[in-house]
Amino acid sequence: MKTFTIATLSALTFSSMSVVVPSNQSAVASTITQNIVEISPRNLVKAAYQGRFINQGIPSNSAFLFAIRGDRIKAEDLVKVGIASGRLTEETLQDSSYLRSVDSSIDRFKRRRL
Repeated sequence: MKTFTIATLSALTFSSMSVVVPSNQSAVASTITQNIVEISPRNLVKAAYQGRFINQGIPSNSAFLFAIRGDRIKAEDLVKVGIASGRLTEETLQDSSYLRSVDSSIDRFKRRRL
């Protein structure tokens, strides 16, 4: 009888406990998003040239140079790849100064000799 009473009281205690969900759950999610260490525009272009985004369809080395010279790869394309690889936040796509810096880095790469 004692075992039954203890078991019943334990079950009642656990069933009356509620799970507390923090009211700042959205703040926690935004903090996680902000922990992305953003890659600089110069390093984004350099990483693409070095072949770090081949799996995302960005060619490397001389093929990368031919693609940017032929305007087949643009700043927005590299930013999207950076977002997909977790190196940039979604907001970067709307950051006009970041996009201009990527464009500027692409222009410097265009002048490289093969």
